[in-house]
Amino acid sequence: MQPYYAIKLKCFILRLMMGCSLLLISIGITVSIVQEIMESYDVNSKLAYILGLVICALMVLLGVWLIYQAFHFERFVFGKSKSGYALLKEDMQNESVVSAGDLIVTDQFLLLFSLHLLNMCKVIRLDNIIACFEDPVYGTVAKPSEYTLFIYDRDFKCHTIVLDAKQSEAGHLAKLKISQTHPWIYAVSRDTFLDRTMTKNGRRNFLNEIEKRKYKMSSHVNVEAEAETEIDQMVSDARKKLDFHSILGKTDKNQQKKK
Repeated sequence: MQPYYAIKLKCFILRLMMGCSLLLISIGITVSIVQEIMESYDVNSKLAYILGLVICALMVLLGVWLIYQAFHFERFVFGKSKSGYALLKEDMQNESVVSAGDLIVTDQFLLLFSLHLLNMCKVIRLDNIIACFEDPVYGTVAKPSEYTLFIYDRDFKCHTIVLDAKQSEAGHLAKLKISQTHPWIYAVSRDTFLDRTMTKNGRRNFLNEIEKRKYKMSSHVNVEAEAETEIDQMVSDARKKLDFHSILGKTDKNQQKKK
């Protein structure tokens, strides 16, 4: 089974189980409240009855919504845009796809599965990633016993991926793939990154640096050489206009014409 369909199956099973559980629990509580009202109604407990029924109604809505999500995975992950899903399907056919547990890295996307009630599968474009760091924890042997990836998007939100010892090598390959396909992503020091992005001005300056690096690395144009060429051209034009000998030559010709 492909890693993408494995994540999709996980999301389907968990959402379906949670949705059905919420429906069963809420229906059971509602039935018990209604039975108590019918058999032994207490005027002093009127507010408790109302709150219980409202909470059960909210649980029913949440359960139905989770079940609906389970059967409409792509819609809740990619939204109404079908181009993103088409690009992902094309990338998944590439042999260079790296999968590490609940993490999948393609040439353009990063998929992350997390036990989050509202957003179990996160799809992040690599173009929206600004920093990526790794933190292997070594035990008594040379191989890491735990491997953690820290990925920051343009909103400076940290996405943490914790992998075990068996998945540590795949996690390192995923980090290398992110850095190689998008070399402008900052991956030097996490402490330095956090220090530089503590304030709004620091974040703004960091994003500007990332955009400059992206432009220089993604385009084949040498920006510095191009700027030097423009400056040399401007200097040569100015010299021609202010050439002393040419000015004297023009004045001599004008005097000869007058004579």
